[in-house]
Amino acid sequence: MKIVSWNLRNISLNKLGNAFSPTFNAYGLGNNVLDYVSALVMGADRWNAIPNLTTNPADIFVMIELKTGGSQKGQAVSGNCLPALNAVVAALNTLVGVRYPGNPTPPYQYAYATPLVIGRNETVGIIYNTVSVKLLSATAFRNYNNNKWINPRSPFGAMFQVKANNVAFQVVGLHAPPPKGAAALKYRPPIDYCVQLPTTIPAGMANSFFMGDFNCNPASTYTNGAGTVVAPFTGLPTYTTQIPNGTLSSVRVKVVSANPAPANYLSDAFDNIIYNDPIPVANVQQLVVDTIGGARNMNVVPIVNIPNANLTGVLNAYNRVSDHLPVAMEW
Repeated sequence: MKIVSWNLRNISLNKLGNAFSPTFNAYGLGNNVLDYVSALVMGADRWNAIPNLTTNPADIFVMIELKTGGSQKGQAVSGNCLPALNAVVAALNTLVGVRYPGNPTPPYQYAYATPLVIGRNETVGIIYNTVSVKLLSATAFRNYNNNKWINPRSPFGAMFQVKANNVAFQVVGLHAPPPKGAAALKYRPPIDYCVQLPTTIPAGMANSFFMGDFNCNPASTYTNGAGTVVAPFTGLPTYTTQIPNGTLSSVRVKVVSANPAPANYLSDAFDNIIYNDPIPVANVQQLVVDTIGGARNMNVVPIVNIPNANLTGVLNAYNRVSDHLPVAMEW
């Protein structure tokens, strides 16, 4: 099973068609945003040199910051939201045909869980492989304790059943509020948001995966007025991640030449997948997928790393895609 989570920064139907410069196109990494994103999700060979990233296609693809009309949480999405999801699904299924030519029953075929509004003009897109998993339900989550929505953006998740063994698991995409204020309390907004996550799931619910833009990492803390140190996942003691604390995933707008790589093009450690599925740790592979540092010119022989010579060009192109790197998990 493979999951890819990616904050794609206000992803919309129009943005999917945003083209890269002729210089970047010549590298063979994608002609536009949709091409770039779908190739990563499908495990294209262009990314096969990134350590610990397999070329297996994803079974679940979670898109954070998917644009929609409306702001009333739990209501149906509108505008170009569903057309955007349909475009991504169509692109993935086209790549399935390329990867498994002539196969009438390929091991991958994609569909999406119908999203709901989770905040102002925002939702989460969850795309899944219908061959490996069955969609059981999808919902925007409230706080179970008081039945109120979690602000500013409630999580959206889907329940699936693995067809091979009938095991059910839950995937939840989220977009926490950003850090704000003085250094001592900088991470209070996203930490207070993450502290509420246990209230979105039934007590004792196992096999759950929370993913997306946490705007903090498990080591982030602040001290409240009572002198208590508050951490983001205090209420989720059974959850874990294999991504080390401090792994940078937020993308800079400009290269900071004074910093060593990857801090010269990445800034903060915000993106993750945390889970309480009883997967043996030895079988889990999790990583922030650095498609900036790992970008290669696929159209020259031998294939060469691009950032060594043109980091600014690669960063400028990536900023058309997102200000966050994707996170992948496989077991």
